[in-house]
Amino acid sequence: MMPASPVLTIATRTLLLCALAMPAHAQEAAPPVPPSVQAGAQQGGPVAGVTHGDFSTELGQGGQHSVRGALTHDQGGMSLDVAIDGQRNGNYRDGSVFHQHGFSGGAEWKGRQGRFGFSADQLNQDTRYPAPEAPFLALLAARPEDLYRYEVRRASAFVQRYVGNFELGVELSQREKHATARYAGEDGSSESTYSSRRRQLASRVRHYGKVGSVGTDTEVGLDLMQWERRSGRAAPGRDGDGQRRQYSRALLLREELAFSGAYAPRLLLGLRHEQFQLDPADLPAGGSDWENQNAWDVQGSLQLRPQLSVYAKTGRSYRIDDDGYTRAGYRPLAGQLRRETEVGATFGDAVRSASVRIFSERLSNQIVFDQSLGQLGFAGNLDPSRRDGIAIEASMALARDWRLDGQLRQVHARYDDYAYDGPDIALVPKTLASLRLYWTGQAGASADVGVQWLRALRYGQDFDNSCLAQVPAFATVDGRYVRKLGAWELELAGSNLANRRHYGDAPGCRSSIYLKDARQLRVSARYHF
Repeated sequence: MMPASPVLTIATRTLLLCALAMPAHAQEAAPPVPPSVQAGAQQGGPVAGVTHGDFSTELGQGGQHSVRGALTHDQGGMSLDVAIDGQRNGNYRDGSVFHQHGFSGGAEWKGRQGRFGFSADQLNQDTRYPAPEAPFLALLAARPEDLYRYEVRRASAFVQRYVGNFELGVELSQREKHATARYAGEDGSSESTYSSRRRQLASRVRHYGKVGSVGTDTEVGLDLMQWERRSGRAAPGRDGDGQRRQYSRALLLREELAFSGAYAPRLLLGLRHEQFQLDPADLPAGGSDWENQNAWDVQGSLQLRPQLSVYAKTGRSYRIDDDGYTRAGYRPLAGQLRRETEVGATFGDAVRSASVRIFSERLSNQIVFDQSLGQLGFAGNLDPSRRDGIAIEASMALARDWRLDGQLRQVHARYDDYAYDGPDIALVPKTLASLRLYWTGQAGASADVGVQWLRALRYGQDFDNSCLAQVPAFATVDGRYVRKLGAWELELAGSNLANRRHYGDAPGCRSSIYLKDARQLRVSARYHF
């Protein structure tokens, strides 16, 4: 276990002491808190001595079943909740089994001066696959299995105080992951393990104010994070067991302005700067560019008419690879950069409405996990790419109990600025269309049915349009029926009702084709108390 960072430890103690030691009379002498905070602290308080919860179970085809239970207790300004769940799925592959078990719980206390609480959850997953057919397996009495196990544990605690028009908050969280994989091979089984731990301290100061007739909402924050990873086998070219540490600190600023006037303009500005620090042996070439990342966001909107609003937004975001399992071993990849621009408009009311948005996205050094690079696959960076498109959504009430929703999305995705400039990106559908009909009947009955259509798309691993094969276009139908009987809620649902045999992943040209699920029917029951 690595020692805590001195910066993180000192900052944690300082912020927690400042939040907890704040005098109670400071809130009473200060101006009223913002309406949203006031409503959460007063009207949002739970009714004293109330316990409620629900229990649900679901059964489906393919060995699928799940069970979930949740319980919540509210008393005065205190809320306690706990939930457990279990799930099993046989998947589409013969002999495969997937198990999942989860637990979550937490507590929160509210008061006029603020609130504080904690939460914890754990998730365990186990998957078994029969080993692929091979000549050497025929000599074995029992066919071996590929085994996968994944565990994740999270815990967090927060404190929030209200002082006049200020909100002061701090949250400390920790997440641990552990993964184990065992593969059956000709020379016996091989096993690999992966463990990681991330601690993060997030502090926020938020202020609501007014400058003339302009309302302001200002937020300043500081994030401190330390991350550690340990692999079960040494990385190539390094001694030890593949251990790596990473630290980061980020400063963020967000400002939202609400103007008065006939069009009620709103403007939002956001900025985030983050610095990363790695072990010297893990630093990539040109590390200075990788270690400093910037993100920003600008959004604006206008209410042109009571039923017509328009908006525009643009921004830049980044993503840093945490695992770095590449062909060169555990080495960090180049940071992914995403630049987005979008304009749109919304028109209508509760009876009928429509929206349209035009978007453009440019990606540099996109981080992907490519399974075609071997049995385990490797992470890597893609060449620059772009996606431009338009999306239209509409909704209309046909009658008191009937509603129809529709969506159409057209996207042009292609690589850009490199040797294969121009070809469409494989496995990105150009056209998606959906239509769904909703019905709300009497005595707690409701139903909906929908159809989704996907246009033909290209295969994967085809940068120069050398493969003439395509994933054919297909349409699927799904629906559900729900009936409420007192505290009970019964549901019958189905997907791919027409039993359309289709596939959505084909990494190679006419090879490595993976079918999607056939028709699936599920029944479930839920009891509220």
